[in-house]
Amino acid sequence: MVELKFNGEKYGFWQRVSVRESVDDLCASVSLGITLPVEAAGMKLDLSANTVVQVLVDGELATTVRPGKIRRAVGESDHTIQIEARSLARELVDCQYSKTLSGLKLSEVVKRICEPFKVPVKIAASTAVVPDFSMQCEVPANALINAARASNLLLYPTPDGGLILTEPDNSAPVATLVYGEQIKHYELADDYDLRFSEYVVKSFDYEGGDALKGSAKDTGITFFRPMHIVADRHGHGLGGCGRRAVLERNRRLARAHSIKLIVQGHRHADGLHPQGVGRGMPGGDAATPTLWAINKQVRVVIPHEGIDGVFLIGERTFSLDEKGGSVTHLQVMHRNAFAGEPPKKMKRSAGARK
Repeated sequence: MVELKFNGEKYGFWQRVSVRESVDDLCASVSLGITLPVEAAGMKLDLSANTVVQVLVDGELATTVRPGKIRRAVGESDHTIQIEARSLARELVDCQYSKTLSGLKLSEVVKRICEPFKVPVKIAASTAVVPDFSMQCEVPANALINAARASNLLLYPTPDGGLILTEPDNSAPVATLVYGEQIKHYELADDYDLRFSEYVVKSFDYEGGDALKGSAKDTGITFFRPMHIVADRHGHGLGGCGRRAVLERNRRLARAHSIKLIVQGHRHADGLHPQGVGRGMPGGDAATPTLWAINKQVRVVIPHEGIDGVFLIGERTFSLDEKGGSVTHLQVMHRNAFAGEPPKKMKRSAGARK
């Protein structure tokens, strides 16, 4: 069940729901709809551009949003209400802003950029100093995401509508998903368009007056397909050009292979004990059903595809409609798609193909 809570009231009559979060986006997105008899044409929700709305999934806070679009359509036989909203960090995506900061850690840069927008920030990682951070009439989200990636960190939405700056999760899988049991449907994607034969990152040392350059090759692409990148100033000082080139190659190599899963419901209770003992099984810890979340690891088993490995949840969408009921869509990739680590050798899977 999905409910909206605002002005002290809850509204849980939605027939079509989508609540999406991704580690690549600074704000969560919500879409809700309902079709009512035409007699309800006068029904309105007390929502405005300034209303802060809590979105509850199965009674638990999933995200905090402001409305972006509200549509009401009235026909001869029915009345439709459609709401689209995004979490509080949407202002960092939509607005253009100017700010110059020097000699601060990345964590402090993120806080100072988010502060005027009243976007809560949680720092869950140690960060390096960014010598110079400057935006002139730019979208804050682009600058923040680039700086976070240069530090090998993730910056993504939290249930209170804010952001968390943290590392890609490296803890034990929160669940094991097996095709034919928990997995209702899966899709394997090999996106070779994301890969290039060589990555070249260029920059300039203004103090020393030297041109800087670093490169890395993807040996799996045997034809000429280069990617030349000018190192942005937001990540300056957070890694040499060679390291930036290696990170870009490793991330793209892992992201080129992903798995999309559909599982029933919005919660999981099938965790793995750190030593491999299943929670809820003899010798394991009791499991408490928890909402699916991004930046959590999960074990995926699809025997006939030769897939049995641990993947990171990069995108999660809670879905509800009258036809399919409550389901969760998960997009998973190997952790190195987010951490920029060298690809791991393992059994054939969507994350290990050439």
